[in-house]
Amino acid sequence: MTDARPDALLRDRPRVPGETRRLVAVAPAHAAWRHQRLLRALEAAFPVTFHAREAPNARGVDGLLVLGADQPVELAGLSDSCALLVTCARPAENAAGETLVEFAGAPAVAFALRERKLSERSAPGVGSGGCVPPDIVLARTRGMPVWWCQDGAAWRHESAYAPPELADGETLREHFRDGRLMGLIALVHFLWRVCGQLDLGPRALRASFVIDDPNLHWPSYGHLRYRELTRQAAAHGYHVGLAMVPLDGWVTSGRAASLLRENEASLSLLMHGNDHIAGELGRVARDEQAARVVGQGLRRIARFEERSGLRVARVMAPPHGACSEAAARAMFRLGFEGVCVSRPYPWRDGLPPLSGADGWFPAEMAAGGLPVLPRYPISGAREELIFRGLLGQPLILYGHHGDFADGLERLADAARDVNRLGDVTWGPVEAIARGSYTASSDGALIVMRAHSRRASVEVPPGVSRLLVGVPVMHGDPLWSGVSCGSSESPMRRLGAGWVSQPLAVAGGSRVEVCLCARRPLDPDRLASPRSRVWPIVRRLLVELRDRAQPLTRARRA
Repeated sequence: MTDARPDALLRDRPRVPGETRRLVAVAPAHAAWRHQRLLRALEAAFPVTFHAREAPNARGVDGLLVLGADQPVELAGLSDSCALLVTCARPAENAAGETLVEFAGAPAVAFALRERKLSERSAPGVGSGGCVPPDIVLARTRGMPVWWCQDGAAWRHESAYAPPELADGETLREHFRDGRLMGLIALVHFLWRVCGQLDLGPRALRASFVIDDPNLHWPSYGHLRYRELTRQAAAHGYHVGLAMVPLDGWVTSGRAASLLRENEASLSLLMHGNDHIAGELGRVARDEQAARVVGQGLRRIARFEERSGLRVARVMAPPHGACSEAAARAMFRLGFEGVCVSRPYPWRDGLPPLSGADGWFPAEMAAGGLPVLPRYPISGAREELIFRGLLGQPLILYGHHGDFADGLERLADAARDVNRLGDVTWGPVEAIARGSYTASSDGALIVMRAHSRRASVEVPPGVSRLLVGVPVMHGDPLWSGVSCGSSESPMRRLGAGWVSQPLAVAGGSRVEVCLCARRPLDPDRLASPRSRVWPIVRRLLVELRDRAQPLTRARRA
């Protein structure tokens, strides 16, 4: 790699026309080559292009990254508009073991990290020049500065941790979590600055709780009492989605339905499989078979909606987190807006990641164009939510009725932890799916980076054209194009992503953007899977067990 080949690190960059990619110089060149996998993954995650240089030279670039400096850096051509990050590579002597990193409350630190204490297993290196007054300390380990910045208008940061090179099959996300964070924290802040995304105040985040399995046969399910749930949700400002099994839609309590209708801000419904037998959506390998299973679930839900007057979001929470790619393709063709599961590609469990940026985005576009929304167990460590908040990912916490055997305070505690991360909007998972996009305007053009199948986009005044890009999607698309109001445009391949033609929009309006299925399926025209008694018996037994648990617990007490 040389100065003459600025695109040598990544030939297949995800980008959309009209979107500015920033240029970042990396020095020295041999260090850039040693970090090729890392830099490729970062080019996939951010609109940047890395350019290797033998010496730290900032001429003609938006940012300068100096990897592995062990002495003060001599800079050429550095202006106040060019961001600088200097990292270290030489580890300190006798440094080992897990330590606590204490982040400062300084404005230069992202809001979700301010005054946090997080663990770190790697050891800091020796600084190029060290932190000296009037430098501002941004993080400390054992009382020693490990990340600091210059006091002034220019963006000049230094880190005592070297960015990690990704091993074969590793992702950025594996190095962006509690215990493995310091190699990327300063680098991510640097790229936010370079890309003009450095709003480090409280971020606008989207959150929801999802509880799997409840139905509306009664105004309660197991340890959940819906009236109490609505009161607590309203009092603490959170939202709960009940992931309902379509097989359960045969009967509905009028009181339960009324509670949901009267408390739409607090409670909503989404789909949870079809029969809820073990791994039902993970075992369907053929497209025809998957379409029959998912289509039957939709017909059951449609009948439930007609009888109850309620609406069920076309977002799927697969039972036991099992979902095949064929099932996800069927969902896209049947009009689903997303699948909500704990892994980016659940059908690839045990296989290498498709990209070093897997799990980095608000949602992964997969199986022809279906967003995979990440969710996280409510019983999991709260530190993980910090990193999801930093990345602008949905904060969807899920559980089962048994998680609330001791009451609903667990939801209130989790909501408080989520609300500490920024400016949080609670709502249904469907609203989260529709909000998984970013948009930036340049003159009369607005460029949308879509991580959603359907989105409601606010068009700024003075804008007359909308360009829709899907920055990264693995596999062939199942869409015919993208629609915006009455206009439609085909999508053409561009690198790792897809992009539309400019669509006419009216400034100051709100438009709905949707990826249209090329061969949509009508659930009413699909055959049903072979009828079996076992799923009905199993579901009744499970419901009986769940409803008996509070009584059993009370007798034991």
